[in-house]
Amino acid sequence: MFDILIANGHLLLAGAVVTLYLSAGAAAMAAVLGAGLALLQLFAFWPLRLLVEAYLYIMRGVPLLVLLFAMYYMLPYAGVNVNPTAGGMVVIALYFSAFMSEVFRGAILAVPKGQWDAARALGMFGRTMMVIVVAPQALRLAGPPFVNTCIMLVKGTSLVSIIGLLEVTMAGRQIVERTLAPFQIFTGVAVIYFLICYSLSVYGRYLERRTSYVH
Repeated sequence: MFDILIANGHLLLAGAVVTLYLSAGAAAMAAVLGAGLALLQLFAFWPLRLLVEAYLYIMRGVPLLVLLFAMYYMLPYAGVNVNPTAGGMVVIALYFSAFMSEVFRGAILAVPKGQWDAARALGMFGRTMMVIVVAPQALRLAGPPFVNTCIMLVKGTSLVSIIGLLEVTMAGRQIVERTLAPFQIFTGVAVIYFLICYSLSVYGRYLERRTSYVH
């Protein structure tokens, strides 16, 4: 029954490599941008905070699919030609940075007030207090929700198939068009996504146990 899946498994695995590449690159960019946005939300002057809030509301309010269409179809009309792989990765990163920012902002605010007061009592202010006292604790607290956001990001990469990127979903569609075996092929696609996301879930639970143990 699954002979077709076995015969085309190498194509799905090649697509899975592209999915992992997109996910890793987008997650890294989203984490850096999200952390910066969180800091601006908390510590920047109010005009900059308003700009950040506007960006976050726009990104959360517009579907990722629409942003991908805009990058792929609208930018060329403006004379901007974007490589689909790089463009897809950047769009996914921009979209999920809005969610990452809440992860990091919540983690910073979750650091007990006593830690801030103790740092000030030791003469630490501004950047020094953030780097030495707040950031290490905030990063530990941000671990589990960060991993959960990465799981959503991995599943979000399936949408880049609409701009022609040969990730695992697009590979599955092409194989189905050739073999007319959607059940077998998309079962394989689902298993690949499940294995990636389940691995991240296990790691997220591990981080959650470590965080609970420290507290």
